[in-house]
Amino acid sequence: MKLVSFSLQNYRSIQKAEKITLGSLTVLVGPNNEGKSNILRGLVAGVEILSLAPVRSIRTSGGTVIERYLTGQKGRELYDWERDFPISLQDRNPKGQTVFDFEFELSSVEIEAFKQAVKSNLNGVLPIRLSLGSGGDAIFEVRKRGPGGATLTKKRAAIARFVAGHLNLRDIPSIRTASSAMELVNEMVGRELRELELTDEYRKAVDQISELQAPTLARLSTTVKKMLSTFLPDVKQVDIEVSDRYSALRRNSRIVVDDGTATDLRYKGDGVQSLAAISLIHHVSQESAGESELVLAIEEPEAHLHPRAIHQLRSVLQDIASRQQVVLTTHSPLLINRSEISSNVIVDRNRARRARSIQEIRDALGVRVSDSLAAAELVLVVEGESDRRALAALLVATSTPVATAVRENQLAIDSLHGATNLVYKMSQLRDQLCTTHVFLDYDPPALDAAKKAIREGLLTAGDHTFATSPGMKESEIEDLYNFDLYCPMIKRRYNVDLPASLAFRNRRKKWTNRVEAAFLSAGQVWDSVTSAQVKTQVAELVEAEPENALHPAWRSSFDGLVAAIQEKLANI
Repeated sequence: MKLVSFSLQNYRSIQKAEKITLGSLTVLVGPNNEGKSNILRGLVAGVEILSLAPVRSIRTSGGTVIERYLTGQKGRELYDWERDFPISLQDRNPKGQTVFDFEFELSSVEIEAFKQAVKSNLNGVLPIRLSLGSGGDAIFEVRKRGPGGATLTKKRAAIARFVAGHLNLRDIPSIRTASSAMELVNEMVGRELRELELTDEYRKAVDQISELQAPTLARLSTTVKKMLSTFLPDVKQVDIEVSDRYSALRRNSRIVVDDGTATDLRYKGDGVQSLAAISLIHHVSQESAGESELVLAIEEPEAHLHPRAIHQLRSVLQDIASRQQVVLTTHSPLLINRSEISSNVIVDRNRARRARSIQEIRDALGVRVSDSLAAAELVLVVEGESDRRALAALLVATSTPVATAVRENQLAIDSLHGATNLVYKMSQLRDQLCTTHVFLDYDPPALDAAKKAIREGLLTAGDHTFATSPGMKESEIEDLYNFDLYCPMIKRRYNVDLPASLAFRNRRKKWTNRVEAAFLSAGQVWDSVTSAQVKTQVAELVEAEPENALHPAWRSSFDGLVAAIQEKLANI
């Protein structure tokens, strides 16, 4: 059973939240003290109260039997009217209620199970409203339109039990210390050792320990009796015992983590403790969930983490979200759900609404973006300015969807000014909430830069394309062009005949190295200034005639780039 939407009214600072559609990964963003945590807390409290399934029949003083959704002591811990109903409304609305609205989606198997458990048919959607007031009880309603809703509401007891048995929410608060992890580990150790304690071999070993401890405990008993008799003369005997030796050996476990240095988890940094708690809570949640749907609610998972660790955490959360629902609050642009903009919820001025654009999310996080990238939904990152100019013309001439995206500023092309700047540039763009693709030369500097960006969590295999050219060990974008495009220009301006140069015609080295050899062979200067000048002049020719610029036999990597960009634009 999947929770597909949620909204709440009059809970702590939140007076009204727009219906929030919950996908696989839902992200709550916004400034501090605007209500993100309260929405997450409200989701947790509402689901946990639903999961209590405490519907009981009560006989009133007039003899009428009614059904009330009683929250009991656990429910009162989860919801306290004086604490959770907005304080600003309590005086003028002493009978006010906090309202939680849930919408669940059932699979075909669950629809049949619902029919068996509740004795009613369901079309797959189960909307439930839970209203909590100052009396400590709750009103449970099934919010289906038509007479069917009233019929289902009468069966609230069976429905509550069904929901409780098919939904499991695990809350991970923002404060995550080693003790959070230790509680779970002690529970796991206790559960596993409990089986061992039933064996004869274990009991014999404990009995032997008891025999060895007996003289020491007897001596201590006598000493303590003497101490007490001074003020309590009526004391006849004192016995110091070890209570329940069998279970004592499974208490006070500790976790020693070796991540280069073996250290008790309590003495690791806050970031390691936080990730340890998240990982253990998630693992235990999965084991305990059984066949029920698991929803993981995490408050600020990036807290105490280094940026590199946040990149790794992002991948882990995306992997978890592929199997179960994840709802989180964050201040980090790295954890925004870029693939589904509407799965990001903006909480501002104590109200919540779905994000409708990446710019809204940037504004909520206070992210500043350059004017050239502000409207872009996808940024193509290239090595140099000449690459940027040439690719802009080639992409527009080759693909109608890409041409439209460039014209409407959905696609921007940004230059690295050198492959070594890749990690820095990708960090900037990721922080600015830009979806990216990278087009690099196929040479050692670019390959090393790409590997480093991948290690830093800034790049994946699907996020980059290399300018490979068939038959070449190293290549760059100019290796994809027709000779006829630029050879006449170089002959005219530099008196270098490229086709006549054996060094240039031999495609064992990339274009820049081959042109350098041809220039030097012709007695011309070749330095960084000349290289940049020639590349710019070639890019100008590509801009003027993009339809004929690419060599048919050498353009396959460019075609791969076009396909990758089109796919990303379609997904956006």
